Amino acid sequence: MLSRFNINRLAGLWQKSGIEKLNSRERWVLFGGIAFVVCFLVLQLVIIPVFDARNNLEKSIARKNQEVVEIKLLQQEYYTLKSEEGTIQTRINQRPAGFTLFTFLDQKATEAKVKKQIMYMKPSTVTGDELNEAMVEMKLQQITLADLVGFLRMVESDENVVFIRRFSIQESGDKQGYFDSILQIVTFEKKG
Repeated sequence: MLSRFNINRLAGLWQKSGIEKLNSRERWVLFGGIAFVVCFLVLQLVIIPVFDARNNLEKSIARKNQEVVEIKLLQQEYYTLKSEEGTIQTRINQRPAGFTLFTFLDQKATEAKVKKQIMYMKPSTVTGDELNEAMVEMKLQQITLADLVGFLRMVESDENVVFIRRFSIQESGDKQGYFDSILQIVTFEKKG
């Protein structure tokens, strides 16, 4: 409750402010200005932050929904790759016993009659979690385009899980119509 002292104090402040000396139009302008400032402060300190928080929340929800969609797509891709991995392992198990990429490429080079064009064959292996990746880098020099294409067709094999990772070709400087080529050929092998 307002005590008598507080009421007297407020009345004293009212008189000191000089508001009672203003005419009614000036009082309306003053009170309108005060009302405007109060409304502006309420707007800036309460209403706008609430709407900003709501917009940020809606954007966050939309972003999270998009992330859920992406996670579901990645999950589908994972299951597809997992099933393909099973197919690859089945094909690897069906290869002849003692299959090696180096020997396979050597046999295919003999069949394609390009063994004399082989400058080098560098085998390497990368250890994986379930399968090892065997790679052979091979350089063929002064080979015709027809012989190179024939060799590539023999080498790339779905049933033996052999594929070409990198391939570069350039015209041989020595003879017209001959090419030099570097191949990186890869397969997977069971750990063992």
